[in-house]
Amino acid sequence: MSDAKVQLYFDKDNKIRAFDPAKFERSDQLEKECGSFVSNISTFNEKVHSLVEVLEAHASRIDSQKLKAIGLRMAVENEVDNRHRQERALQVMINEKKSELDRYKAQLNSLRRVEGEYKATLERLNNAHN
Repeated sequence: MSDAKVQLYFDKDNKIRAFDPAKFERSDQLEKECGSFVSNISTFNEKVHSLVEVLEAHASRIDSQKLKAIGLRMAVENEVDNRHRQERALQVMINEKKSELDRYKAQLNSLRRVEGEYKATLERLNNAHN
């Protein structure tokens, strides 16, 4: 067997202890402090976890709003381009209608001259016949 001596101690409740009562109280106090520390760390971990969830939810909403803003910006840019194309198409149509109007005016003037010549010819024929 071992030659080591085991010392026995009595605590304040007169219980036999194998440890020094001061060391036993300190280890008991340390155990309670460790339990409190573990509880505090657990509470902190839960709060951090809930904060991370809230931040992820906000990040998700921010990302969706960013995508929505990008989509709206692209829609506005496309609308501007569409309006410029539509304006050019309408300007081309206006120019074609102006050209058509000029042709019709020239044709009207030509027909009025021809009508005037026919009337003058009919007038001469009627006067010559009379």
